[in-house]
Amino acid sequence: MRVTTVASRADCEAAGALFDRVWGMSAMVPTETIIATLHAGGHASLAEVDGVVVGATWGFLASHEGRLGLHSHVTGVLSAHANAGVGLALKHHQWQWASKQGLDFVTWTFDPLVRRNAYFNLVKLGAKVSEYHENFYGVINDGLNRGERTDRVFVMWSVGGSPAPPRGSFVATAEWAVAIPPDIEALRRTDPDVAQGWRDRQRADLRKVFDGPWRIAGYMADGSYAVVPR
Repeated sequence: MRVTTVASRADCEAAGALFDRVWGMSAMVPTETIIATLHAGGHASLAEVDGVVVGATWGFLASHEGRLGLHSHVTGVLSAHANAGVGLALKHHQWQWASKQGLDFVTWTFDPLVRRNAYFNLVKLGAKVSEYHENFYGVINDGLNRGERTDRVFVMWSVGGSPAPPRGSFVATAEWAVAIPPDIEALRRTDPDVAQGWRDRQRADLRKVFDGPWRIAGYMADGSYAVVPR
């Protein structure tokens, strides 16, 4: 596998085409948008296996409390390569790029109902949950979201002052936990009503966390979010 920084219009087109395949929609991220954000200081990269693009990531410059970083808006991997370390390689490449630019952090959002993403982001990457937003992007009718409300958690991945990307681990203890279904993506295909019920219940729990004296400390081995006092 080879991961490279996007450097040409053809690369931008390849990244956009990869996103379209993963999300099952046309022009999810238009080529001209990728070109414009790269010209303004953003970042995109491609992962290739035997010359075939199997993953991509794209982001733009961001600021937070007076610090500069990169907001990683989209990272996608073809399903046939989902467990081959492609996503990890893309994120580490992204972290190294941000470090070379002198940036302090990388941020992104993910659906808190998707257990595999929670594990990947909080345990494998060591990112920290900092915010929660209900229906952040509105209703999206693509191949993954399937008309669901887009509740999202916002995570921050430390860059500044570190020689290498952080690594996370399971959280052993918590005051209480927020449940995550084993496979919400399958539920959305087979039983949308049950999937909607999971959204409602988890939303209530996350409201309790972020409206109260709590924070999400990370991910537990039983597949739930660990909640502790702030």
